[in-house]
Amino acid sequence: MRRPGGFTLLEMVVATAMVAVLAGSLYASLYTALKARRQALGLCDDVRRTHAALDFLQADLESAVVPDGVLAGAFEGVAPDQASSDEPFLSFHAVANDSGTGAGGIQLVEYSIEPSADGADKLLVRRVTRNLLATQQTDPPAEIICRGLQQVTVNYFDTTAWQQEWSSADQDNVLPKAVEIILAIQSFSLDQPVLASRLVLIPCGQGIADETSDESGAADGEQASPGSQGSGS
Repeated sequence: MRRPGGFTLLEMVVATAMVAVLAGSLYASLYTALKARRQALGLCDDVRRTHAALDFLQADLESAVVPDGVLAGAFEGVAPDQASSDEPFLSFHAVANDSGTGAGGIQLVEYSIEPSADGADKLLVRRVTRNLLATQQTDPPAEIICRGLQQVTVNYFDTTAWQQEWSSADQDNVLPKAVEIILAIQSFSLDQPVLASRLVLIPCGQGIADETSDESGAADGEQASPGSQGSGS
């Protein structure tokens, strides 16, 4: 006698088990791919945040002016972990480069590390005083350059060695030759902070060693001039 068409219970169980195994494998593959995509996008966002902050610092530092003019004040840099929350760890005067506003002249630029409103986050804050001749100075608005800040390291190069602090008032009104900035920010996708660094060359930077060599060279030239005149006569 011929068996009627259809599947037995055992065949249905085996087919269902095979479909479940294939679906589980496909889900695991898709989950891994989507997780990797989210981590990659989050890491790209972390990199963009750090580089945006470094771009601000680089543009301002490259516009720094020598602190010996009427409006150009001192270049002051202290270790960020030693500066209080209401004091900048980096302040200097620079040529205004806000092309969008058309502003020009000399402006005071200050960078500080401040807590967020709820105190759960650290912010890299930039303040710019554009009118240095105002009779009544008001606090400049705070620009949040970077959130999730964990650590900032700034080093100053004087052509011979790196220093953790710089005060032009104590160093004959000269700027550092270069400034190294290292940022560590909290990552949105990784369990460890994201590090980024940048080396900024100061166009007006002279450094202590350069100024010393220039002064010694000028002194040697002044001493050599009378001798050369005497030998010529």
